[in-house]
Amino acid sequence: MKAFALPVIILVVVGGVTGLGFVAGLGGTAILAGLTALFCLIAAFGGTLRGDLRLLAGFAPALVLGAGVPRLLGEVSHWLAIAVLVLVVFAAGLVPALGQRYVTVGLGLGLASAFGYGFQLTGSASPPQVLGAPALAVAVAVVIRVLAGLRDPAGPARKALADALTGEAGAADRAARLWLTERPRRWSARVLGETLRYRAARDVLDDRRHSFGDAAGSVERSLAAADEEAARIAELVRARSAPADTQEPARPGVPGGLPGASGRWLDTVWSSLDAVRTAATERDESTVDLPKSLRRRVLAGELRGALSWRSAQLRHAVRVALGMAIALSVATLRPGDPLTVSFLMTTFAIMQPEWRDSLSKAWQRVAGSLGGAVVLALVIWLAPPAALLVIGVAALLVGIPMMTSKPMVFNGCVVLMSVGVNATNRHLDPAPVLVEYLLLIALAVVIGLLFGFAAVPGVRKPGAAERFTSAVDATRTLYDTLAGVLRGETSRPAAAPAFRHAARAQQDLLADEPGGTPPSGTEREKAEQAADALRGLYTSAIAAALPGSRNAALAGAVAGVAAALPPAEPDVDRLAAHRDELDGEQRLLLDTMQADLVVLHRTAP
Repeated sequence: MKAFALPVIILVVVGGVTGLGFVAGLGGTAILAGLTALFCLIAAFGGTLRGDLRLLAGFAPALVLGAGVPRLLGEVSHWLAIAVLVLVVFAAGLVPALGQRYVTVGLGLGLASAFGYGFQLTGSASPPQVLGAPALAVAVAVVIRVLAGLRDPAGPARKALADALTGEAGAADRAARLWLTERPRRWSARVLGETLRYRAARDVLDDRRHSFGDAAGSVERSLAAADEEAARIAELVRARSAPADTQEPARPGVPGGLPGASGRWLDTVWSSLDAVRTAATERDESTVDLPKSLRRRVLAGELRGALSWRSAQLRHAVRVALGMAIALSVATLRPGDPLTVSFLMTTFAIMQPEWRDSLSKAWQRVAGSLGGAVVLALVIWLAPPAALLVIGVAALLVGIPMMTSKPMVFNGCVVLMSVGVNATNRHLDPAPVLVEYLLLIALAVVIGLLFGFAAVPGVRKPGAAERFTSAVDATRTLYDTLAGVLRGETSRPAAAPAFRHAARAQQDLLADEPGGTPPSGTEREKAEQAADALRGLYTSAIAAALPGSRNAALAGAVAGVAAALPPAEPDVDRLAAHRDELDGEQRLLLDTMQADLVVLHRTAP
């Protein structure tokens, strides 16, 4: 059913926006508005309604700048237009440093900018029409996002909290970030904190199971029962309204003879689940008083971390900008060619942060284009010329639902659409147009791979283990510095370099550049979990360092986290003892740090 629904949605969006454009007096740029709306929708979804609208408020001016201004400047100077577009593409390559949610934002901005510059209009267009087209596209994307999320604006945040409770990979970091973007409610704050306590206690007991001796069987049964209860409570958290839950869990007793504080950790597993259950059913909707600057400080810190030549994300953005500069220079040699847009978008799409992804994208494009060329050659041979346009449009509708699941098929369908539509509209022989298209795609692949594989000279390419060590060392330095800030021994401005270095190190943890040692599948999975944990520790550090946060008790907990980071043994028992000295919000911070600390130790290479 979804396979049929997606083409219908695309037709409605493109057709609806195009129609609105003509009604609004955009003329030929109405078609540009309709197609640009698709790229806007790529960036419009991914979080809560409130968070996505806040993101779109910043995305809209950037998209209008990228999709409209270079085209206008091209009327004055091609090189000035290229310079502005390269800057926009550079920003699109850098913005994923802000977090996973911004990956689609960078993709949508880059594709929309390349499309807006390369798309050939029928007739002339005034500056208000050129700028009005992307503005209309963004406005419609906002309306669609509001309509899609109006029924359940905070649904994605609750789902992320439920996934974190059941131990989904990466869900804890996503839940914390979505919780921050929404208007934080007290019940969801308690669910988040107690979920982190539960996962930390669960992981600590998993690590200690070899030392339980005769009590191992009892602990295993208790943890299995806790997992079942967590799955049941997750459904209560996921529900849109407060559910009625009268089922009392069968809570096993704590077996005797457990070493150290293991008995207390097992009790924490069940007490945390009870607290999550109570919060999910009672749902205190009062808001948590968070500092307004927290979200901004988190994003600003991550961006500052990326603005260094040592940052892998910055070097990727530079490679993308240089590759697009070459592609745009080539495009100036073919003014008025409608196939230029496919050439520019292919070049941008191939250049990925990781060279293996660039190679994969190139292979998908080449294989799909060759397959589509074979099919089109048969169509040219067997079908009348008048059928090319219909076949091209039909191929696009067939291919779009397979854009992510079967990209080769999608790329083959794009060949049928591009060549069929352009040959028909320009009244050209389709065979030479097909050859021209394939040559442009081949050139785009060469440029994309050249800069996708390019290694910046003079920069070492550390392996996964070395990147992990660097990221943990930077986080340890950050927490030592933060403890000094909380005690009043270090000024907050003096801590800025530690924050910047920690942000860059955790961003680089997943950056596998050309020339580096490629990680195995297991190493990659552990690195992703470690990156989530380090990102969580970084966000917690920013929250603890906000003005007015000076507190000796919290300083002791922060120093304890620094001392417990790998390769040191995680003394979580001693760290948990700090809870009695802290208030409610500080306990949430400590629970977050403790959960991330446990994950970090489990994923150490």
